[in-house]
Amino acid sequence: MNRRFFIWAAIVGLVIDRIPKLIVHGLFRSGEFRDGREFHLLGDVLKVTYATNPHGLFSLNYGPPFMYFLLPLSASALVVWYGLRAEDRWSATAFGLILAGALGNVVDRAGLNYVIDYLAFNVPGHAVSLFGRFTVIPWPVFNLADAFVFAGAVMLLSRELLRRPANADAATTAEGKQLPA
Repeated sequence: MNRRFFIWAAIVGLVIDRIPKLIVHGLFRSGEFRDGREFHLLGDVLKVTYATNPHGLFSLNYGPPFMYFLLPLSASALVVWYGLRAEDRWSATAFGLILAGALGNVVDRAGLNYVIDYLAFNVPGHAVSLFGRFTVIPWPVFNLADAFVFAGAVMLLSRELLRRPANADAATTAEGKQLPA
């Protein structure tokens, strides 16, 4: 039963990722984005723009071009393995979103040799720094595939953080009374 949630999350996520990428790429090719124009979705906070990323996460260089296929496909294989064995719907959905995101960016690389990024998130006048060194807002331009990977990872992390400890179940008797510790 949980396999369905994994498979559907992966399929729906991949389709939802591809549609805006194709639209934004089409607008760029038609000349709509050539002058650097941005479409404001939420004022200056969330905008649609056009950026290409020939490298990896946060535009980091992983080495030769085959690494941009090898790493996400290897990670995808692990995600499939865990996703098909997920114990609950929440985890299965999370793994499905991660797979959709990874494959969405691999499809871009396979067809274009780069990933299409189009969402620009910014909180004007409020730069946020981590450890006084890394500015995280304005955030790098990203796409829905990136958001799906992030959302799936947050879902899995929240599942682990909110999970009841295994010994809490063992300390309860069949009558539902708590045993002394």
